[in-house]
Amino acid sequence: MQEKKNKRLLVLLVVLLLATMAAVWLTREEHSFEVDKNLFKAYDLKTVDQVVLESRRGTVTLHYNGSRWKVNEHFDADRNMVEVLLATLLQAEPKRPVAATLRDSVSRLLQERGVKVSLSAAGKPVETFYCGGLQEKSQTYFSKAGGEPYLVTIPGYRVYVAGIFELPESGWRDKFVFGFNWRNFMRLEAEFPARPADNFAVALQDRFFSIQGLSQADTTKLNDYLDDVSLLTADEFVATTPVLDSLSKTAPIMTVRVKDIGQREFVLQLFAPTAPRQPFRGLIGGQQWALLAEGKVVPILRPKNFFGK
Repeated sequence: MQEKKNKRLLVLLVVLLLATMAAVWLTREEHSFEVDKNLFKAYDLKTVDQVVLESRRGTVTLHYNGSRWKVNEHFDADRNMVEVLLATLLQAEPKRPVAATLRDSVSRLLQERGVKVSLSAAGKPVETFYCGGLQEKSQTYFSKAGGEPYLVTIPGYRVYVAGIFELPESGWRDKFVFGFNWRNFMRLEAEFPARPADNFAVALQDRFFSIQGLSQADTTKLNDYLDDVSLLTADEFVATTPVLDSLSKTAPIMTVRVKDIGQREFVLQLFAPTAPRQPFRGLIGGQQWALLAEGKVVPILRPKNFFGK
């Protein structure tokens, strides 16, 4: 009986020894290399004024013009998204090279489906790398052109690092619908095609905003309304479709026009949701479609008599 017990203890001891040896070997394997944490950021981020993101989905150029970031030299960039991008570039670090058995497949993934990231400062290239990965596993890989890929993380966070680099143009754009400066404001016109009696115009008179044709306007309501207009943001910019093309040929439920002293005009046409709790569809400047949440639009849909005392 004791002999059997001793044999079992001996087998257990052997198993424990083998497990210990395997753990030691794996630990040595994991730490048998040194990773340069600055491998993909050997530059001064403060000097970077242009980031170009190229993929099979298209090219997005983010450029700082001295006063603000622009998207493809045409749209104002969303400041928050740019800050996320810069923070990602600053904090992302290579954790380890990709295992030899996966190196070819990951390199192919980056070349075929990844994003080429090019950074410049004062017109001179300072860094270029490829990034991509598996979003469902929160795994991101970076590689230099022709170099081996690395698993990249932001220490302390389990996030899909490549996600910020994969955004399309619409994801980088400033979401404000009316990009005007209140110091240059001249006039606002609201039109309701189905209810012309609700139309109204706001203008600056004697340093105060007033509604033309309404002698006793509630200034608190009017100022709140103008704030709602100026702070109106799109939830999402969307590409035009045949359905939206047809919709643009119909009368909107409301059109808002804002004019500034430089004779620039900002126009938003609002169209009703397709179903309850669905977003409104807005056509900005007669060109760009956007989706706007109901809670943002309702404060804009005010008729003229709403402002009466």
